[in-house]
Amino acid sequence: MIQLPHEMRDSLVEHLDEYLEAHSGSPDGEVVAAYVIDLLGSVAEEMKVEEAEEIVLKLESSGELEASLQELLEEEFESNEELEYTGEEIVSLIEKVCDVEWTTADDDDAEDDEDDDDPDGFFDDMGGDEDDE
Repeated sequence: MIQLPHEMRDSLVEHLDEYLEAHSGSPDGEVVAAYVIDLLGSVAEEMKVEEAEEIVLKLESSGELEASLQELLEEEFESNEELEYTGEEIVSLIEKVCDVEWTTADDDDAEDDEDDDDPDGFFDDMGGDEDDE
């Protein structure tokens, strides 16, 4: 599983919706897949995601994909007649096949707050932790 900021998801959906609205009719699956791959990289950089230049490789690794993400998207776009070309639908597909979990700043703060129970490190100094009981 890969964790990415929820703001990245929102931005992807917004950019994809704008891109798809600009194309009348049914867009070409190969062209849309290529755009999605480029968009993933640019939005990851915009959001300052760690190792943004390798985001597609990280997604492929997270989903344990046997083919590239672009090839998988192309195949899905061309074979799934029920797929709606919307930002939400495409991002949902990516999160499903790549095992993505979207996190919020609150999620990160919650993990940091766990240490707030012992702000001065008293229990650490004693060689134990209050939660180990």
